[in-house]
Amino acid sequence: MNYKLFGLIAILSTVIFSACTSTDDYSIDTEWKEYNEKIVMETAANTAEYTLRASLSGNGNVYWKYVTDFIPDEKSSPSTKVTKDETPYFTDSVTVRYTGWYLLKDGTKYTFDTTEGDYNGVARSFSVGGTVDGFSTMLQHMRVGQQVEVCIPQRLGYGATVQSAIPAYTTLWFRIKLLKIIPSNKGEWD
Repeated sequence: MNYKLFGLIAILSTVIFSACTSTDDYSIDTEWKEYNEKIVMETAANTAEYTLRASLSGNGNVYWKYVTDFIPDEKSSPSTKVTKDETPYFTDSVTVRYTGWYLLKDGTKYTFDTTEGDYNGVARSFSVGGTVDGFSTMLQHMRVGQQVEVCIPQRLGYGATVQSAIPAYTTLWFRIKLLKIIPSNKGEWD
């Protein structure tokens, strides 16, 4: 009887102890996290090339620049003359072409998503608010026809969450071309 009681106490103690200790500290790839933080610091320091944009959520900054060489073939895109004032709201949807990547430790680009290549340049439409914080922030400051490259620190991306082919604590990079804004109140003001 004492052995059964002792065994039960040992099992309960193990369960309680393991529930009280966090394995998060041990599961973080600190080298990867530090590498990605270094990428953001270097990009932030490159003020001659990248511009800081505060996240609309207040959770940090993205770093961006205009690009003109991203979508050279306008035949497969609708007319995308840069508009003057219209930018999407958080509740709007957009049509974009983009490529998303992150940098491996050796500096190689790893493309995790794109509308180019295998997708034959087909644009994608989605809700501005349905994207990660950094992507959403950048979209809300773009006009139709603009093309940008944006560096999104991990806290404005997926943070500690592993997302398909993207490790936790990864700095995300995107080249984005905004093709169309689809207002959330479509038809209300037409």
